[in-house]
Amino acid sequence: MTTSLLECERTARSDGLAAGLARALPATPADRLAPGRYAAVPAGAVPEGAEVRTHSLADREDIVFLACPGRPREERDAHELADFGRHLAAVRLGVLRSVLDHVVEHLSQRTSGDEPLIRKQLIAGAIGDVMAAVERLRAQVRSQRHPAAVADVHRELDELGWRVAQHLGASGFLATSPARSLYVSALVAGTWVDREPEGEPA
Repeated sequence: MTTSLLECERTARSDGLAAGLARALPATPADRLAPGRYAAVPAGAVPEGAEVRTHSLADREDIVFLACPGRPREERDAHELADFGRHLAAVRLGVLRSVLDHVVEHLSQRTSGDEPLIRKQLIAGAIGDVMAAVERLRAQVRSQRHPAAVADVHRELDELGWRVAQHLGASGFLATSPARSLYVSALVAGTWVDREPEGEPA
């Protein structure tokens, strides 16, 4: 895989989840590499005549779920899958940062006691905690290559995405909210990341 982690993150942050996923996908066809019966791919990357499933939120992100044969573990390249998992984590970090940009703008426009919410100590601290977690996860993505470690990063990204979405209040749960991309990115990871890889992180 020649695409850098930084390229994946930047693309997802600037152009969205589908663009980031398209940049991150390896040369190996999804139906040969994916660990399950479906693999999330950009809608524009589906081979003609292929079977796909759709999801109402994923549709808004131009993501579909390509049917795969569900190959046995021994027929999959675990290291290539883990390497793609790292690139997918970088994409998810880009998506998270994009939504966080929106959160900061949202909280800067809302006020409490004639002061923008973003200046409230608890909220500013919470945003700072998220940014610290982003930096820590970015470092893990660069350094960890074991499938179990990659799976752990994605679990943390799931949790961090929920934390970020909560800063948008009720609007964060609307289908039209930018937070939608966080939910869909978790669905994407669910089709690509082996959550029960063999062995322990090295």
